[in-house]
Amino acid sequence: MMPIEWPAGLKPKEMTWGRVFNSRAFTSPFTQSQQVVTHPGAYWKCTLSFRAMYEDEERIFSTFLGELQGMAGTFYLYPWRRARAVEAGAARVDGSGLASGSLRTRGWNISQQVLTRGDYITVNDQLLEVLHDVYSNGEGRATIRVSPWLRRGPSDGDVIEYLNPYAVMRLTSDDEERTVKPLVAGGSIEAREAF
Repeated sequence: MMPIEWPAGLKPKEMTWGRVFNSRAFTSPFTQSQQVVTHPGAYWKCTLSFRAMYEDEERIFSTFLGELQGMAGTFYLYPWRRARAVEAGAARVDGSGLASGSLRTRGWNISQQVLTRGDYITVNDQLLEVLHDVYSNGEGRATIRVSPWLRRGPSDGDVIEYLNPYAVMRLTSDDEERTVKPLVAGGSIEAREAF
């Protein structure tokens, strides 16, 4: 089943947003020293809170949740806070990549800053945060350090969505409920990245 588009006009009043990394710690029972191992597989999670929804907005919210069918459905979630408006080229993956925290790219406008630390990009339906300012060279190529790590290596020519990045999310529970008052309704949903 294809992910469902987030309903236009439905924005949460508050969003708790973060990552869950895939690290394991091994602690010595004798010295209490630790070794930590990390792997690809980190994911985004969020809680979206909706308050003071009037009937029209509450109907959109309710039918969106109904369409998801609990954890079975997936949806596109756009990071509203860091929307980017400046076009910087037709960015693509440059060569076959590895599942890592670094991404070689091409197709940027030449010799300029093309991304800013904290920007979001999407590659192969995976939302990534840019860790450092990114500058293209004279050929329009740039290497981007990202978090979380790429879960699978991208293919040469894969599109890098930087103007309208998104995460593919799913609800963390099949339970769905709202608080309904005479004039307004509210509720919240918890979701995690789906892959």
